[in-house]
Amino acid sequence: MTTYGVTPAGFVRKPLAAILDDLETRAASPDVFGPGVIQTPESPLGLLNAHLASIAATAWEIAEATYQSLDPSQAEGARLDMLAKLRILARASGEQDDTLRTDMLNAGRANIDISDLVRAVRNTPGVVWSQVWVNDTAYVDANGQDSHSISIAAIGGGDDALAAIFRAYVAPGISSHGNHPVQTVVDGFCQTFRLMRPTELRLGLDLDIRTGIDRNGCSPPSNAQIAQSLADYFASADRPANGVDITISLLNLIVARLFGNIEIVSARVTFPDLGTDVALPYAVAFDQIATIAVGDIVLSRV
Repeated sequence: MTTYGVTPAGFVRKPLAAILDDLETRAASPDVFGPGVIQTPESPLGLLNAHLASIAATAWEIAEATYQSLDPSQAEGARLDMLAKLRILARASGEQDDTLRTDMLNAGRANIDISDLVRAVRNTPGVVWSQVWVNDTAYVDANGQDSHSISIAAIGGGDDALAAIFRAYVAPGISSHGNHPVQTVVDGFCQTFRLMRPTELRLGLDLDIRTGIDRNGCSPPSNAQIAQSLADYFASADRPANGVDITISLLNLIVARLFGNIEIVSARVTFPDLGTDVALPYAVAFDQIATIAVGDIVLSRV
């Protein structure tokens, strides 16, 4: 059975023949006129069916045109002008739809808006975490990132897919910075892009916390709940980025996002594989990203 209207593949308009067939089938049903009803093209009912089918077909054509008018690739004329305003673009005097549409879709040109680059990296299939770092100065920055470079840091996602995004969203003359070179062939020339593939650094936390009743009168969560929430945060898309040091202020910012009645009084970073700990702050290298499992978090209430 054909599905009409808005479908995953786009808009499918119901043709006139299908509309007329549905009208005739409905008229011949037992609860309307019955199977013996005369519906030849010259009969009164046949003429009425043809008229109603024509009206319905026109409605379907209007619906299809409305759907297409919202797509810059299909919109024309005044509707294309309206969509262009969303991009802060206006049609030049005498300009045709094709050239205006090309500018709207950035056809054949790089999109150098950093927010669009961030979105494209985040939406790359397989990427579970990402961060884009920009050094637009003439000097190597505090992270060790090269001057005039962009660093795409990501966990997951294909190397070639991320390199293709770099080509599409980064203007020529800006270099890539990272610890993972990817070679791709573009227009017959081999190009090397460097991605930042941070090493997950297993750490633990030994926290002294102060708890209380929040402003709504709710009791603080259990230590197990606090530890699980912290571990989930350090595995989420919002986790502290690569090269971000572990500090008391950072941990308190995270806790404040998760709970309203907990304060970290003191903290130490532990190394589960070594059985040792160090006081904060703890420096995380730019090519590392902290990961903390729930079993590596110890909480004490003071």
